[in-house]
Amino acid sequence: MREVSSAPKSVVVTMWASAVVTVAALVTVASLPNALDGGTPSGAPPTSTTAPAPQGQLYCNTGPCKVLATQRVEGDQVELLTDKNGGNGRIRVGRDNTHSIFEVTIGQYAARLTPQSLSCVLGRLAVCLVSGEAGDTVTGELFVRGPEAWERAQSAYVATAGLMNLHDVDGNGVAELVTAQSSCGSGASYCDSYFLEVWSTETEQMGCTAPVTKIDRLPGYPSALAPAKSALRKC
Repeated sequence: MREVSSAPKSVVVTMWASAVVTVAALVTVASLPNALDGGTPSGAPPTSTTAPAPQGQLYCNTGPCKVLATQRVEGDQVELLTDKNGGNGRIRVGRDNTHSIFEVTIGQYAARLTPQSLSCVLGRLAVCLVSGEAGDTVTGELFVRGPEAWERAQSAYVATAGLMNLHDVDGNGVAELVTAQSSCGSGASYCDSYFLEVWSTETEQMGCTAPVTKIDRLPGYPSALAPAKSALRKC
């Protein structure tokens, strides 16, 4: 158990990987380190490239991918694809005959993908969240529509209280990631301290809300966590 006054039990996992698809093959450059006990982002940010739409079947793990969820974002079609078990996935995004394909990495932390795992928010920059449950936690990663192409944000995130969503907290036209955290830690049978933690798409910690004794007192709970910028303080 962690004291309320201590740093929030959140997780930022550095990603070193991006997947690049050509007509011939999909090559995984690197994989995330299996470290869910905290840390700071480091290393070069993942990159993305575009290519003609691949011909033939796209594979997730050892089996063919299936489309699990689709959203239309500023003329681009964003598709979440997964294997039959929802443990391995890909994001395919693009228009016409040009697509980028990214590996979904949260499956290596036992997060399971469902049709509700993909959510996107339009704005000055469009942002998509891919999330999945693993026990009583939720793990997620962000994909951002930059000025020229889609990119994967540099880190993955865990919500120890089991909720995360996108919300433009500071009103700058770009959605931030809001995660619900438990001061008692993941798996606690009882807890009386919950707070929201906010991250920018540049993986900067923007702040946390004051703790509350019941999770349903978090602003926006449960449908859309929506803290005010003025409510944030140093975590």
